[in-house]
Amino acid sequence: MTDRSPAGPRLVVVTLNWNGADDTIACLESIEACRSDSIEVIVVDNGSDDDDVMRVVQATFSKRWVTLVRNPENLGFTGGSNVGIAIALERGAAAVMLLNNDARVEPGAFEVLLDHLDENPEAGLVSPLILDEFGERIWAAGGVRARREVVCRLGAARRPVADAPAQPFPAYALIGCAIVVRAAVLRSVGFLDNDYFAYLEDVDYSVRARKGGWRLDVVPAARVRHRISGASGGGYTPMRSYLLGRGTALFIRKQANLDQRAGFAIAAPIGLIAALVRETLRGNGPSVVAKMRGYVDGILAREVDPRYVPHRNIEDRPHGETVITTLPSSRPRA
Repeated sequence: MTDRSPAGPRLVVVTLNWNGADDTIACLESIEACRSDSIEVIVVDNGSDDDDVMRVVQATFSKRWVTLVRNPENLGFTGGSNVGIAIALERGAAAVMLLNNDARVEPGAFEVLLDHLDENPEAGLVSPLILDEFGERIWAAGGVRARREVVCRLGAARRPVADAPAQPFPAYALIGCAIVVRAAVLRSVGFLDNDYFAYLEDVDYSVRARKGGWRLDVVPAARVRHRISGASGGGYTPMRSYLLGRGTALFIRKQANLDQRAGFAIAAPIGLIAALVRETLRGNGPSVVAKMRGYVDGILAREVDPRYVPHRNIEDRPHGETVITTLPSSRPRA
């Protein structure tokens, strides 16, 4: 990669924390076990409780390769990631990796992904094979285009790891759980679209990058394990249902082609009716209502509803101010 400045890191990993110190600390431990000196990490806290932030501060204070950034409120996956991306580019990073804090990096993954970028200049974004938390089944091998309400489904989901392809392959979309983006792509295509807040922003970015002439590759030899939706609670919850519904509808509004729009128009109402029957029997009707509201808010391009996603402002700090509490660039490298 030629984007790296002489003093810049080969890779900066950006991971978000939102009241998830346990996951964040475990994620950093997995990174530490396999990182080289040319890899740095930025942890962006999205307005977590003070106690949670303090645990992350204590865990990272002695790690000179980690920068901790504290946002005054929950800016979502898009806003929080963009804060980290901007800092990474300012430091001259050749590439930036977006990594969920509930993901665990397996040994060798960084080098495999970066070497693939070095050897394939037309590839602008790469992703590892994402496994479930036990490493037994595939959670995602990229994203596959779908002509229904979800617009994109996880590639090879739930298949045994033994069924994974051996060689890298191009994908319709890459999954934001673990994705490496060249600095050149970020400069030409731009950052994540903040309108999304969370969910479908990765598919949106994949479409934008492909329109910009870049290829998206999945590299199965690099592997990451994913605990699945640690920040949003996982499962069919009101928060996750709302954000997924809103993100999907927003993607339909912004990026979908005609057949995706038609698939959404037909499948979304049918899916809501089926979910209403299923979830009402489970006592989970509010999650279906949340998804319906998410669809409406996305189609109308409304702001995120604070009933489903709290925007907690940190007291005694001006709105919008970002505070960097650790700066590895001001310390000797580990």
